[in-house]
Amino acid sequence: MFLFTAALVAGFLLLAWSAEQLVNNASQLGQRLNIPAYVIGFLVLGFGTSAPELLVSGLSAWQGNPGLAVGNALGSNITNILLILGFTLCFAPLYLHKNALQRDFVILIAATALFAVLIIDRKLQLFDGLILLVFMVAFLYYMARSELDDRVSSVTAPSASGKNLTAIVAGLLISLAVLLLSSKLVVWSAIAVATVLGISDLIVGLTVVAFGTSLPELATCLASALKKRSELVLGNIVGSNIFNILGVVGTASVITAYPVPHEVYARDLPIMTGATVVLFLAVLGFRRIKKIPRGLSILFISSYIAYIWLIIQQA
Repeated sequence: MFLFTAALVAGFLLLAWSAEQLVNNASQLGQRLNIPAYVIGFLVLGFGTSAPELLVSGLSAWQGNPGLAVGNALGSNITNILLILGFTLCFAPLYLHKNALQRDFVILIAATALFAVLIIDRKLQLFDGLILLVFMVAFLYYMARSELDDRVSSVTAPSASGKNLTAIVAGLLISLAVLLLSSKLVVWSAIAVATVLGISDLIVGLTVVAFGTSLPELATCLASALKKRSELVLGNIVGSNIFNILGVVGTASVITAYPVPHEVYARDLPIMTGATVVLFLAVLGFRRIKKIPRGLSILFISSYIAYIWLIIQQA
């Protein structure tokens, strides 16, 4: 048991480190290749901080533990909003600068609704996964095209200092390899702990693994808030949650078909949807004062604690 627990902690630490390195190296690569800064920020942040969820869920589905896969995706979305955003608000209020954020929330709610429709039959399979992945590709294409049209002049000049291109590519490949290995370690140790304790893989995915794979979002959000770049906080949360629903669940469904546990439809999906709607209403409600006050952190964090308590009670 001690070995499994130590491996789980080590996997989480490696996940956080490798995801951060992946984001940093990809950002530097974009600068060297003259890719617009916003494109790197959106794509790298969305894919980089959600890479642990994607890899953990994909490996879980491949190894025959789809409950861990879907639990990780939904649990990460709940953790992102209630715990990570709530914890970030403890340090600084979140200033609202862009009306475009409302559009992203609409896309997130639409993705959540699509997921709810696909699991009405209580199962996810190849066709469902393809639908989710097609919508994800369409969303990314739409976002990239619309922002490129608005910001054609915001191309970043290549940096004359810093790492050379070879070092950046090498760092990118190394961080990706560590990300893969640490994801494998998290899946293995989490399943082992669940087996020893007699806990279902869905509960492990919703709690322990969801928190561990959300560590990159936590680090990014705290750094952005402390640097007074709070628009990056909400962008990170919304983008990651969209990717979790469309990309993570979609990938797991393509790898293997699996039945959706009753708890997902009866408990986790309503809570994830409710948290998303509350955050959307907060953005709309506090739009005039252009910030989400720190006091809202109490609501988010207490809701997360209540959610974890509910899982434990039902287990």
